[in-house]
Amino acid sequence: MNQNNIFTTLDSQIPCVALDVMAPEEAAIILWLTTQAQEKLESPVFFWNLGVSSLEQCLIADDGGLVFKPVPEYKRPPQADPLIYIFDYIHSFNGNGVFILGDVHPFIGKNSPQLSWEIVTRVKNLYHRLKPTDKRIIFLGQNIQLHESLIRLIPYCEIPLPTVDQIQGLIDSYLQYLKESAKEQEVKFTVSLTDEEKESLARAALGLTLEEISDFLRLVVKERLSANGILIDATITPLAVEYKTRLLSQMGIELGKPATIPFGGLDLLREWLNRRRRLFTQEARSLNLPQPKGVLLAGPPGTGKSHCAKNIANILNLPLLQLDISSMLGSLVGESEGNVRRALKTAEAIAPCVLWVDEIEKALSGQGDTSGVSQRILGNILTFMSECQSGVFVVATCNNPSALPSELKRKGRFDDIFFVDLPTEPERLQILKIHLQRFGITVEDEYLEAIASNSAKFSGAELETLAAEAALLAFDAGRPQQVTLADLEAIRQTITPLAVIDVAAVERMRDWAKTARPASTEIVANTKSLRTANYRNLN
Repeated sequence: MNQNNIFTTLDSQIPCVALDVMAPEEAAIILWLTTQAQEKLESPVFFWNLGVSSLEQCLIADDGGLVFKPVPEYKRPPQADPLIYIFDYIHSFNGNGVFILGDVHPFIGKNSPQLSWEIVTRVKNLYHRLKPTDKRIIFLGQNIQLHESLIRLIPYCEIPLPTVDQIQGLIDSYLQYLKESAKEQEVKFTVSLTDEEKESLARAALGLTLEEISDFLRLVVKERLSANGILIDATITPLAVEYKTRLLSQMGIELGKPATIPFGGLDLLREWLNRRRRLFTQEARSLNLPQPKGVLLAGPPGTGKSHCAKNIANILNLPLLQLDISSMLGSLVGESEGNVRRALKTAEAIAPCVLWVDEIEKALSGQGDTSGVSQRILGNILTFMSECQSGVFVVATCNNPSALPSELKRKGRFDDIFFVDLPTEPERLQILKIHLQRFGITVEDEYLEAIASNSAKFSGAELETLAAEAALLAFDAGRPQQVTLADLEAIRQTITPLAVIDVAAVERMRDWAKTARPASTEIVANTKSLRTANYRNLN
């Protein structure tokens, strides 16, 4: 069932439906349901949840807004259970009516600690007994998961986040409404947005509900009110991004900042990505070319997998979202899975985009999880990856692939699995040069070649530390931005690579890597000794 045929469903003798909607959009959905019920069923609409003291009738005001009016006939005795009473009231109600019951689903929910068999059985009884009547029930809430005995009885619909076109329509209509309100108050209200700028603003707001976008526009108007009136122009677009970033961070989604530092090496991965960058264009979609699903980057810690994920967004020219699964874990049964589903739904609304899940094995390994939360979260992610067609490119990074469930590693889940090994000698040279250039430092290539040649087990993170510490050493010696080979060699000798400290773990990773695709071209071993001639001038 989808949103457009809710009332067709109700009108076809199916008396109950469940509607999953994000909390900020509930009032707007109740308004829409009220309008549709009056138009298509010619039926009054009533609202109830545990937070209201009475049953309320939903009415449309003259200005098109929603009004709640208490129903005087609804008189619950103080000792009566509110849930039992509302179902009894609906059963004995004379006439027709659509009853919107808010946040009842925990009492009829799958694996819910608040599950009540008495409520479940009453819902089943009502389902059968309301069929020949003109009374209908809409269960409204967030993260609805019905009990197994109700799944095949009650059709379910999830309200999607708005599209760019829907957001543009809201922006046009709401700015017009604000302009008329300002005119009534004799305040100058100027909208200076081209069609292209309106589209940019709409795209910046992707991932928000229409109600949240309306809140943002009202906030901007209040902040921009001055003696000269109110000006709405293209400068509000970055403000929309900031507003969205703040809201999404509360859901465990971070809008990642584009990588400012390129990654060194990984030529095979870079080539693979460049071949797919055009698949996210409208031209590719018009040709029905398959949308890339994503990649799994596995390798020892410090090899630059997270930094690479940020650069992938740059290469594909897509916005970057970071999904922090650990911050979504809740104490209530079903809460964690619901949070992950909402986050994935948000990513789909923002698509095309890159969705980065860092150290995915920590969230999905299932170690120490006796409640099955990890398995259910894994199921949500696998379903999303197999069904999503909107262009969400998942980049998962992993330090220990052996801890990952086999369902995630099998062929077809990701487009490919890449092994990011310790950098080769040419890659170490590139990495050192990139990090030294960050500090405005230029070192002769032959010196960098010597250090790269003598740092065989260094990871990218350890090479970054080497460059930073050498820059500090030169600065302390009164030679800012003048790093010598001696500085680099002195710092190199103080660093013990992780690959030396935990050589067994690295070797296990390399054994597993035989089943993955290398991210870098293999370098043929060089039997020549170190070029000690490069050390002829240490100063």
